[in-house]
Amino acid sequence: MKLSLRLIINQIYLHLRKHKPKKMKHFYLSLLFLLAFSYGVNAQEQMIFKQTFIKVNEGTNYAEDLKEKFSKFAQARIDAGYQSGWHLWEVVGNPQAVFSHVIVEPMTISQMEKERDWDAIGKMRAEALPGMTNNDWSTFMEDVRAKRTIVAEAIFLNISEVKKTNEVNLPDDIGVINFMKVATGKDKTYETMERAYYAKGLEKNDPRSGWSLGRRIDKTGTDIYWNYFTVNWYPSYPALMKAAASSPAWDADKNYQNMLKIRDLRESVVIRKVMMLQ
Repeated sequence: MKLSLRLIINQIYLHLRKHKPKKMKHFYLSLLFLLAFSYGVNAQEQMIFKQTFIKVNEGTNYAEDLKEKFSKFAQARIDAGYQSGWHLWEVVGNPQAVFSHVIVEPMTISQMEKERDWDAIGKMRAEALPGMTNNDWSTFMEDVRAKRTIVAEAIFLNISEVKKTNEVNLPDDIGVINFMKVATGKDKTYETMERAYYAKGLEKNDPRSGWSLGRRIDKTGTDIYWNYFTVNWYPSYPALMKAAASSPAWDADKNYQNMLKIRDLRESVVIRKVMMLQ
């Protein structure tokens, strides 16, 4: 509940305390209405996720810059309400991948609209990294640009997720991202098929801790490389390798074959959680 709403409720309460007790009934009715209204407004805030795919140059300390400097700036943005989180992931066992790290930033639409408030962002940076002047920051960013390449950016919605048990917290430590290209005009069909495949959840002997489905919303068209992705979650990298080594060869059933007709698996990449700020 926002502070302004708390102040309104407090003023109503103090006013009605001076009147007859039966008028307190109106206070509780008003409070119920305000709470319901506040929940309705918050429920309309759609959470989106911004992905930044980064390739770190070999022999540089950019990974440390992410953890030591950018994470502090990100935490300041979170605390100030400019975004809802900052998640850092690294690619595992795939040095030939076009990216080595992924940053995922959950935010609402209203938070995204604040991104062009450069004065406020500069102030947050100064508070998060005291002693670093604007010139220092410019020099630092020049150094950063020599250490890494931003390969791509994307924005997605979390469409569906399944957890093996209620105790599982997603995202887990290891994720296998499967980038999909779904045929134009088949979005609803594909999402329905994926959900149906996991309608009964994960089986008891399934080595995965969870599964997620995301839809890309920043780009559309026939020429984009991917527009959906799924993630198979595992509690650890050894758990993933054990599952991969013990899984027998299999053929797709009829339902899965139908899904293969409308989507292509473009690429599969394993990522490991490095840091999650909220």
